[in-house]
Amino acid sequence: MPQTPAHSPFQDGFAALWHDPLLLAGELAWRWCFGLAAWGLSVISAAWFLGSLKISPRDDFLLSALDVPLLQGVVQHIFRGSLNRFVWEQAVLITGLVLLWSFAATAGRAATLRRLLGMFSSDEEPQTVRWEFKPIFVLNLLRVMWTLIALAAVTISLVAGVLMAGQHRALRAAFFLAFGIGLAWVFGVVLNWFFGLAPLFCVRNTVGAAEAMAQSADFCSRQAGRLFGLGLGFLMLRLVWAVTMFFTLPAPLRLVHHLAPGWIALIMAALILVYFAGADLLYLARLGAYVALAEDDSHPAEPEPAVAPVLLLPNEPPPLSEPA
Repeated sequence: MPQTPAHSPFQDGFAALWHDPLLLAGELAWRWCFGLAAWGLSVISAAWFLGSLKISPRDDFLLSALDVPLLQGVVQHIFRGSLNRFVWEQAVLITGLVLLWSFAATAGRAATLRRLLGMFSSDEEPQTVRWEFKPIFVLNLLRVMWTLIALAAVTISLVAGVLMAGQHRALRAAFFLAFGIGLAWVFGVVLNWFFGLAPLFCVRNTVGAAEAMAQSADFCSRQAGRLFGLGLGFLMLRLVWAVTMFFTLPAPLRLVHHLAPGWIALIMAALILVYFAGADLLYLARLGAYVALAEDDSHPAEPEPAVAPVLLLPNEPPPLSEPA
């Protein structure tokens, strides 16, 4: 589906989803399978940790008393000595989830990009697009690690700002709460966006992770204005979708007198899934717009050659066409 000059990359992104609905099905498949696996592993990890705690008959009796001062002491006694085990279990869980997400995102993104590049290719005889699993996996691994670093920096800045405020150090508190959190968030978002764009050039140009990042930076420098417009347009759509679903989600609560609580919870869970499906659709449309823009950037439209006008003198007859 080569793009036409009359269409913008914004329109081409949605046209790609209309042309091949299986793109959205594949995206939902790998994202939701990972989500179910992550929830399952988290529940199993929590169950193992809670099952390893030892509750004596005395603790059980004090818990049944429902006295707040007693409950605090009982909880401290139950969790005493289990902090190290909890930290190790969470470290193993996070490491496993990072690797699982990187593998799933690599397979899903490579398949999506191959299909999009095949649709938007302007070559008369397009070459076979390679999967490029290794560089995309490296980029996804760096992306999730950088996201964790940015979240850690935001958390540390927030805790430090609260502590400084408690010590009546207003200037330091403002620095950590404003500049610390703001800079960590900005750098986290910017680099996360670059790590998300670079797989396009891995698959399109069959390059490694470092070269893909360099080509992404060059692409952004050449198409900064159009990329900003695309990002702003999709951000507005995402905000409209989020606000719409935010006001739609509590609607089933009005049926509390007509349906059982379980059915209401099921309807709300379905609405949450609808929100995530819409968010994934917008993400795929944005990715398709980037692919269309990358093809437009590599094959710029050539200007039509200018035709020199024929100047006629006042008493000169017009030129006669030569006989065939």
